Amino acid sequence: MSQRVGLVLAGGRSRRLGKAKGELPYKGQNLAERAAHALWPLCSSVLISVGRGAGNPAPAFATVEDQPPSGRGPLAGIDAGFRATGDADLLLLACDYPLVESGLMRRIIEAQEPEDDIVMVSDRGGRDHPLVALWRRRTAATVAAALAAGHLKVRALLADFEVRRVGPERFPGVDLERTMFNLNWPGELEAIGAVNE
Repeated sequence: MSQRVGLVLAGGRSRRLGKAKGELPYKGQNLAERAAHALWPLCSSVLISVGRGAGNPAPAFATVEDQPPSGRGPLAGIDAGFRATGDADLLLLACDYPLVESGLMRRIIEAQEPEDDIVMVSDRGGRDHPLVALWRRRTAATVAAALAAGHLKVRALLADFEVRRVGPERFPGVDLERTMFNLNWPGELEAIGAVNE
């Protein structure tokens, strides 16, 4: 079994929110810290992926910076994570999924089969969540090649891999659509916080 390192994707520019998503406070932590603590019980270590020259929103954990040029999105974070972690697989959690916790990430790990390249959540509507996922080490070369060619869309890469989609049947008693809420707009974090009180 390969070593597994957690990677929190916290490098987004968040133009719509006016502030880096990883720094946004939610229930006593910021979003990067929440994601790191969700991954910590499941991994040998956890890294925070940030843009080049950016600060670390979760200073209890080490950072890994994107390779230049900047502004290439989450695929650059995945590539930087692979470059920094030897032979390890990466357990990814983008910080803008504030309701995802360790239990859900554990189910992803448990669902993997030896032939899988990526194991990710797919919700009831069939929407894939490749940034809440296990990416096996053997995907690293394809990720690097896509970046070098200027192909930056994570979803566009999925066709190149053996992908296992973990659907609602693996999460009995979980409102998967709600849990997979993805933060994009001002006010959304306050809205879900009010509902969860």
